Amino acid sequence: MMTPFMRVLTASTCFLLVAVRAPAADDDAKAVIEKAIKAHGGADRLTKFQASKTKSKGNIELAGGITFTSDSAVQYPDKFKETVDLEVAGNKVTVVTVYDGKKGWTSINGETKEMDEKTLDAMKEVLHDMQIMRMAFTRDKKCEFSPLGEIKVNDQPAIGVKVSAKDHKEVNLYFDKKTGLLAKMEHQTIDQMTGKEVAEERIVTEYQEIDKVQVAKKVVFNREGKKFLEVEITDLKSLEKLGDEEFGKP
Repeated sequence: MMTPFMRVLTASTCFLLVAVRAPAADDDAKAVIEKAIKAHGGADRLTKFQASKTKSKGNIELAGGITFTSDSAVQYPDKFKETVDLEVAGNKVTVVTVYDGKKGWTSINGETKEMDEKTLDAMKEVLHDMQIMRMAFTRDKKCEFSPLGEIKVNDQPAIGVKVSAKDHKEVNLYFDKKTGLLAKMEHQTIDQMTGKEVAEERIVTEYQEIDKVQVAKKVVFNREGKKFLEVEITDLKSLEKLGDEEFGKP
């Protein structure tokens, strides 16, 4: 089992790790990316930290509404841990999800199971999405991006860039035309409840400044056009490195 929260809680910090020179980029798309770099705090600040710890709270639009809190840790590019406490129909549940770069585990109220190959593949896709939202894909020569044109996000004009990478699903990023901040991300993902692929979008509705970097504070998830998940980042600590012991089997 993979928790639905892992797809947003660290990624939604939008801690954009960037490299100004982007491979295989259309000139228009490159200009959008360069504006986003400046808007989020500049290349020097954005590349300083390779790890983070995040506290969040939110609500899932299932079973009449499920509230949760989360503590997550990430060491880029391939280590992740999340502890989620939620309440479902009056019952408290704790879910711990860990991926150490090779193996993964999910623990529900202390009962731990190792991830199967399908779930591991999905976990790798989650981390890939995190890297994209941090703009780290600009360092990867396997990635290409191209312009998507203009739409409206949060009732404001936004400019789109499509990100393509071998062995990964395409991702669309939309940046606020005026501010340059990331406004929305679109991609295809697997619904863990049904096992089916669904269209998902993440919309940043509010930003906050941490260490002179613009970081998402509130993010809404929509699936197939319907609201699925809403998250608020309540605390974020940016770190240079986390030890491997942080990502051991729960």
